[in-house]
Amino acid sequence: MDNLWILFLVFTVYSFLGWLTESIFCSVPAGKFINRGFLNGPFCPIYGIGGVVVVSALTPFKENLVVLYLAGVIITTLLEYGTGFALEKVFRTKYWDYSTHRYNFQGRICLENSLLFGVMCVVGILFIHPTLLDLLESIPETVLPWVAGIFVLYFVCDATLSVYTTFKLNGKLDEMQQVLDEIRERAAAFKADKIETMQSALACLIDEETKAAYQKALSELYEKKDNIEADVKCLQCRIISAFPTMKSMRSNESLQRMREIIREKTKNIRRG
Repeated sequence: MDNLWILFLVFTVYSFLGWLTESIFCSVPAGKFINRGFLNGPFCPIYGIGGVVVVSALTPFKENLVVLYLAGVIITTLLEYGTGFALEKVFRTKYWDYSTHRYNFQGRICLENSLLFGVMCVVGILFIHPTLLDLLESIPETVLPWVAGIFVLYFVCDATLSVYTTFKLNGKLDEMQQVLDEIRERAAAFKADKIETMQSALACLIDEETKAAYQKALSELYEKKDNIEADVKCLQCRIISAFPTMKSMRSNESLQRMREIIREKTKNIRRG
């Protein structure tokens, strides 16, 4: 694979195959289609990078299945761990969590997936990659840069949009978390959830004007919360739905609330 255009198309194909595998794997148990991956389109770049690294590093060992399998397990495990770690640091979000799986490490990797990735590496190198390489090398040299260039442009645009959407979503979650915290604080101070049973006690502690001010502030917070919830964009919903175990490092309560809202909206659409 001396041709960089072919190398990039290998990355593109494996990104698509990874997306397809992940989407099927998650959609079947859920009983609905789930568009997996960080990007909006049908590509998971982590699989593309993994595919390029694996075929480049392990093709010389394809005659030794044991070495091929074990090396595939190690490489893909390190890649998944590194990607998860990087995403957490950049976006303050844990996009997948294997904490409920046996033999996991920090929730970023687990033995079950690592062993499965090893099998995928063996199948890919022995069966998929030779056919894929023959197909890509059959593309005329004059056409190849144009085909690859289109995908380069696509990845740049989709990645830019996805990063922007993710940062906007994080900002919205932080804002909602702040509102939820304020509501909790004010409700606790004013005993809003027990106002009927505490009315006589409260009347002794604060005057009507103060109570009205508290109620108004609380109503404004609830209104702000409702506005934030109603303003969730389609692409932001997609990201939340794409990662069922996603956790926010700073605003997980608001993330889980947003997930419930999306779930309820989906149910209402189906009923309609």
